[in-house]
Amino acid sequence: MGKKRNHLLFQFLASYVLVLLFPVLIILVYYYPHSTAVVKQQDMDWNTHITEQFTTSMDTFMRYVYHLPSELVQNREIKMYDNSDYGRVVIANEMRKYNATDGFIDNTLLYIESTGYLFAKTGSAYKVEDFSKPGIGYYYENWPHREMFETLSRLKAPIVRPVENVVIPGSNRVRMLTFALPLPIGGYDPPGALLIMVREDTIIRMMNSLSEKYTGQFFIFDGQGRQLLASQETDYGASDEFRRIVSGLKEGTEGAGIHRLNGKSYIVSHTMSGTNGWQYVSMLPVTDTLQGIQTIQRNTVLLIGLMLLLELLVIYVSIRKNYHPIKRLVDLAVNIFEPAEAKPLNEIETIRYALGELANVNHTLDAKVKQTIPIMRENLLFELVSGKALAWETFRLEAESYGIAFPYPSLAVAVLSIEANAVAEGTETGGQTFSHAVDVLRSIEERPTEGLQCYFFKSIYNQEMIWIGSFAPGFAIKDYLEGVKRELEAETGGRVFIGAGLSGEPESPEAVHLSYLQAVRASEHLRLRRECWVLFFGDMEAPKAAMASFYAELLQSLELSILKNEAASVKSVVDRIIANMSTEGTPPHIVRSVYLNAVSVILNGLHRFSHDDASLLRLTDAAFRHRYTIEQMAGIVRDSSSKLCDIIQSTLPPSRNVSRDEIVGFIERRGMEPDFSLQRIADYFRMSPSNFSHYFKKTFGQNFKEYIDLQRIQKSAQLLRETSQTLDEISRQAGFTNTSSFIRSFKKIVGTTPGQYRETHKAV
Repeated sequence: MGKKRNHLLFQFLASYVLVLLFPVLIILVYYYPHSTAVVKQQDMDWNTHITEQFTTSMDTFMRYVYHLPSELVQNREIKMYDNSDYGRVVIANEMRKYNATDGFIDNTLLYIESTGYLFAKTGSAYKVEDFSKPGIGYYYENWPHREMFETLSRLKAPIVRPVENVVIPGSNRVRMLTFALPLPIGGYDPPGALLIMVREDTIIRMMNSLSEKYTGQFFIFDGQGRQLLASQETDYGASDEFRRIVSGLKEGTEGAGIHRLNGKSYIVSHTMSGTNGWQYVSMLPVTDTLQGIQTIQRNTVLLIGLMLLLELLVIYVSIRKNYHPIKRLVDLAVNIFEPAEAKPLNEIETIRYALGELANVNHTLDAKVKQTIPIMRENLLFELVSGKALAWETFRLEAESYGIAFPYPSLAVAVLSIEANAVAEGTETGGQTFSHAVDVLRSIEERPTEGLQCYFFKSIYNQEMIWIGSFAPGFAIKDYLEGVKRELEAETGGRVFIGAGLSGEPESPEAVHLSYLQAVRASEHLRLRRECWVLFFGDMEAPKAAMASFYAELLQSLELSILKNEAASVKSVVDRIIANMSTEGTPPHIVRSVYLNAVSVILNGLHRFSHDDASLLRLTDAAFRHRYTIEQMAGIVRDSSSKLCDIIQSTLPPSRNVSRDEIVGFIERRGMEPDFSLQRIADYFRMSPSNFSHYFKKTFGQNFKEYIDLQRIQKSAQLLRETSQTLDEISRQAGFTNTSSFIRSFKKIVGTTPGQYRETHKAV
């Protein structure tokens, strides 16, 4: 009998173990390879994103490098063939104007062959002989003096020298990436050349600023496959196997893949620059990406093994000691949970009742655990300041469960922008400044202050915290915030900008949200003006009433100049916009609004001429990022408008028998007739339709149909605003064959239907 019992015991034991082991094995077989593949794919996407970001940043800076020679040639004050002492002084003074144009460039040297001098952007002038002596000029250890100036004298096309050692004035050795550009680029018999030097550590800092946690290596290759720069020395950088991998990447499409090198696997991402054909390659060891998931997998195996052993022991003991497990389970359920109803329950109903009670207890415990999570409290406070709280009473009841209370009658909101100091910024120490600041603010929040109850929580922006406080009448709230600012700056060594707003109605979500918007406005004012003090919104100077209309006129002038293809007028209006953006009294919100509108107008103009969607998308992405300073916004507007002006200049037509005024005059006379067409106007000027279409696009910067449609839509918009005619009448007067085509064209160009446009402008 005992043998049968043991035999049955082991049968039950085996069946229970199989029931547990089978789903666990299925989970492990799926989980391990799938989780590894997911981690690899995520890191490949991230690696590609970092590489594309770095390519975009380099393209933005390189655009200025290649544009500088033509800019110097167009400077009428720089006379390339004037060998007098006065002429050299003038050139040196003119080069000073380019000293602060781009922090990316270490130095710019203008070499004029006829004078035998090189003029730096600092205003210094060097003789050719100075470059043969270390410590006086710029001495290239691997570029002999005679070969260097022979190359510059016969330079016909831009060349780039890979990073190399250069002894700069003062005998310091610096690694430089050097650009040698003729004056002008592509010109015949250039009078000299331009040397542009970029420090290797400047480019590496740009690489590291893309991501503080990125551990891969970056490489830059020129269009011929030469390695120009590497973020760090590697044991495989000079190997043939690495060069073969890079050569294969150049022939393929952009993206990421996994390659083996020296017995190791690497995630290799690469992109090609549309500006100069450079190739950007990043290498990330696969072992670095899988280290975390492999640790989790090993720990999971150990835990599952321990769980199976424990379950095996529990099942063995249970089967051996309990011959009626279901009965014992029912007895246990009855002892723990007394049924609410008096009617008798069978075994299954009793177990079901017990499981239901366990689920209720679990939900209650889970809710209590969630209430202790600090992030839930921060989310609730952020919903309040962002205007998502529906009613104050509802918010108050929910806030009580998280320990949030506003016991005093007055309430204020402040925004704290925290920046690392200039030494730590962009380094690992700079990245830790904000984390340390958060810890300091947590300790300040926990510190009891009489007459004040306040909370700190993170904003949606990096390096920014939000403060909300309830305070008693007479409490010196500004002195308190100034004390917080001083303590933060003393503890972190960074700079702190605090903007604040007061709530007019303490128990109103709308008033709290308005206070937050005021605090954002005040903080933005301080950050853009670089003023480190506490500013309340009520203390800000109100903008002049005519300021908005003045900027509107400037933007209209800019748009009109672009439509007329007048490059000089575009440059003049942009200079006026930048000058007024930098004016001391201009409020930050108006500066940002003018910047966004000006960039939008310029990008629309670029879109008319360029169909390089990838390049235009990169420029658009860079232009509309948040948190730019005034200087950065002015630089973006200036660079993008300069590119637009270059394109406009290149599209100006040669001398022709048909003038622009003749074409415009004929369109004004006949353009609103329904039968007006390309064939008709080409016949009038005795040209073929294809030749006239090509000439029209070069003259006006857009094709014939787009121009006619725009003229007709402008005419119809005027009739919609100034008359009460029907859409059918207006479409005929504007030259459309039917009302349907008029509505489609109007909505495509204006963005709304004619009826919506008339409703919007009926009071104007």
